[in-house]
Amino acid sequence: MIICFDVDGVLVEVGPSYYRALAETVSYFLGKPVDSGLLLRLKFRLNLNNDWDATLAGILFYRCGLQPEDFVRQLAPGPPDFRKFYARAAEERIELPDYDRLIEKFEALYRQYRPLETLKISPAILAEIKSLAGRLAVITGRTREDLDYTFNKFSLYHFFEVIIAEDDLPTVETRKPSSYPLKLLFEKSGYSSPACYLGDTLADSQMVENFNREDGPKVFFVLFKNALNSGVKADYYVENEKELLQVVKNFTQGKDFS
Repeated sequence: MIICFDVDGVLVEVGPSYYRALAETVSYFLGKPVDSGLLLRLKFRLNLNNDWDATLAGILFYRCGLQPEDFVRQLAPGPPDFRKFYARAAEERIELPDYDRLIEKFEALYRQYRPLETLKISPAILAEIKSLAGRLAVITGRTREDLDYTFNKFSLYHFFEVIIAEDDLPTVETRKPSSYPLKLLFEKSGYSSPACYLGDTLADSQMVENFNREDGPKVFFVLFKNALNSGVKADYYVENEKELLQVVKNFTQGKDFS
């Protein structure tokens, strides 16, 4: 059995770090306060797994004058690719910051706040899950540098055999919801049934769906529920580490598995 984890919102609570950096970066470039809750809703509804892209979308939203529902309706179609926000801005003659400059500002703020991150799944539960499953892995949109800080801080690396991060993806198109990260994972680790991916976003769900449709071997999707992902489809739903542990136990005992 192999269980693969997302990091942000699953292994790690990122409200005080990434989400704070998102709102403050948008505010910095706009020069005014912003609604952090609205930005998070836009991030999830636009299916933006990458927080740099969510930041760019937030700046465009505030500068374009559309209502949130209209903005989502017009900008959600197509891949969750930051380049479509630049294309729309060019059409409307809206100024957006250079992507590299945006990333630089976002990362500076994130690194200021990352000491505030906490674990959502404890090392004790991870150890028990690893003993049951045999192999654990990670697929994350974080860069290796950002991942290193948090994984070293909480001593997490020894739990995971394979890690796929932003740096391992050759192009923007291979980010979630592309099936590429799962394909790369199984190239490195081998496929072992049952295989599960634990995530918290629509992009996570679609990555698994795309992989299952394209490649045949079944991967089960387990959704770590939160206030913003109630409509995301999954094979299993959990709200905390104890419920996750029970799902893993059911798999190892042959329950709820086909």
